Parts: sequence; structure tokens; C-alpha cells
Amino acid sequence: MQPLIEGRFEEASEALHRLVAQEPEHAGAWLDLAILQCRLGNAEEAEILFQAIEVRFDPPPGIREIIALQRAKGCQAPAPRWEGRLRLSRGSDDNVNQGASNPNFTIGQGSNLLSLVLSPEFTPQRDRFNNLSLEGSVSGVNGWQGYAQLQARRYDHLSRYNSVSTSVGAERVRRFAGWDTRLGGSLGLTQLGGKDYQRYAALNAWITPPLPLPAGWQLSGLTGVSHVVYPSRSYFDSSLWEARGVLTYQQGPVWLQGSGGYGVDIGNGARAGGDRHGLFASLSARAALGGGVLGELGWLYQSWAGARSYSPGLIDVARRQHTQLLRAMVSLPLSKEHGLFLEYRMVRNRENISLFAYQSRSVQLGWQWQFGR
Repeated sequence: MQPLIEGRFEEASEALHRLVAQEPEHAGAWLDLAILQCRLGNAEEAEILFQAIEVRFDPPPGIREIIALQRAKGCQAPAPRWEGRLRLSRGSDDNVNQGASNPNFTIGQGSNLLSLVLSPEFTPQRDRFNNLSLEGSVSGVNGWQGYAQLQARRYDHLSRYNSVSTSVGAERVRRFAGWDTRLGGSLGLTQLGGKDYQRYAALNAWITPPLPLPAGWQLSGLTGVSHVVYPSRSYFDSSLWEARGVLTYQQGPVWLQGSGGYGVDIGNGARAGGDRHGLFASLSARAALGGGVLGELGWLYQSWAGARSYSPGLIDVARRQHTQLLRAMVSLPLSKEHGLFLEYRMVRNRENISLFAYQSRSVQLGWQWQFGR
């Protein structure tokens, strides 16, 4: 029944075939299998099963009426389900360029130590922006799901930081001996200032074991690999592997999730600082606040440690990066499909190399439209 509820019809069909083979006198399993084959559009196999039920079990009038209704409706494959969301917003960012928090820095060492001051273009720059976000997903039969996302941001004055990001992906949900799995892949592209900045490809796997946890709780594992290419900066190219544990709780309108993990980032030989490894942690919460208002909170932490000196002779230390992101949002529905939202984000990036340390805050107010069938 669970695969049926979740739209994994092929898996449900396999389970019912096994049940019929093990319990050949289980009339209910025969009927479920026949109706399922009809829902999958397999009219010929469904009719064979309906006739077998009528001959083998001599069903009562109520069951015969169900079979007659199925025949009258016909057997058609289920239509894919799709849904999407469009967001338009206006906002402000106090550090569009991720400018360094401290404009003073030093390079070299000993008698060659040199103190310098960053030019204004590398210090924090504030600007307002318009933002568009469009995302959609389509769910087919047998646990397949596809999705696509588009996000575009245009600044009032700092147009060289205008960005467009797109991604597409697909995944499939399967169950093996009580273990839920979700395997997927995705492709993405980011443009900055009208030019290709980043391309990536990723593969990932979610695994949820059948653990005896309290109601509402779920523990999963996530692992993935990705490759990132920077068309204009090939020495930035890298491959990343990561693994995380994810604990989720959901009860009514309350949803909580926490995760922690480890990653390895392999760069090419020319990348400053070489390879690096890191730790990740996150906390997220979503709950109804009353009056139809929905609140969300999120915290993300990641740390990276480089394998060697960042730039021998100039910056003779291995880079250590600690980044935190705090996000808060409230959504106010105006109707079933439309609503308003207000979002605040703060990023704090602390590093042992002052050139890269920065802090930024942004806020945006917008309208959203949820659609689908």
C-alpha cells in the first residue's frame, strides 16, 4: 500500500505479484493487482485478471460491481503530476561583491613583509536588486521525478554582479527490503555579469534504513559526488565528495531537520591551497505561526581546511575558512495559490586570510504564486 500511495506503481505491482504467488487464494490481492494493472494502462493484463477473479472466486455482487466500474472507465496510464512556484521580489544587499571586512592586509614574511590597503572596489558595496525565482517538478509513475530551477538577480547599479542560475535534475525513489532509496543526478549553470561563471554536474543518493524510531522521526544518509568547472578560471575547477547524516521530524505543520557531514574537495594542481577537506552542519525548522502565517528558520555552517600554503612567498599559511548562514522567512497567504513573503539572510565568513573574510546581510519582500495539478 505504501508504494501505491507514493506513486511507485511498478514496485507495488511486483509486491502484489509476489503476494498472489505466495497466497493464490487471496482474492483481495488478485483484485488489487487487477485494478493496479488497469491504473497503469495495461488493459489486456487487467482484463485477464478480472476474468480469473470472476471464474476462480465467484465474487459477491459488490466486487462484481467494482470490476464492472473499472471496465466501464477503461484502463489508462496515470497522467504525470506537476507543480511549480514563481517568486518575484525586491530587496537590498549590503555586500553585493563579498568585499573584505578589513581593508588592511599584509603579504610576504620577515624583512619582505608588506602592508597594503585594498582599493574601494574590493570593500563591501551596497545595492538594491530585483529577484526572480521559478521552480517546478513533475512526478511520473514508478517513482520517477524531474525538476528544474531558474533564479535571476539584477542590481540597480552594480550590473557586473547580475546573476542567472539554472539547474535541471531527475531522481527515482525505490524500496529494497524496507530500505527507502532515492538516486538522482543534476546539471547546473551560473552566469555572472552576462558571462558563464560556473558549470556543475552531480550525482547523489539518499538512503533511509527501517529503524524503529518514534513517530514522526526519520534518519537518513546522503552521499554525493560533483564536478565544478569555471570556464574563465580553469585553475578553480574541482571535484567534491560529501557524506551526511540527516535527522528529520514532522508532525502536522511542524517540520524540523538537522544534518552533519564531511567532505573532500579535490582541485587541480594549479589551484591555490591545493586540496581541502571540510565539515558541514545545518538546522532547519518550519511551523505555522497562526492566522495562516508560515515561519521558517535555517542555519548552515561549513568549514574548509586547505592542504598547503595558499600562495608560497606571499601568503604562507594554509587557508582556514568558517562560514555561517542564517536565514529567516515568514509567508502570508493571500489565497490558495498566492501569497507574500519576507526573507532575511546573513552570511558571516571568517578566515585566517583577511582578504577573504566578509559579512553580508540582505532582505527581500516579494510575491509568490504556487501552481500545479
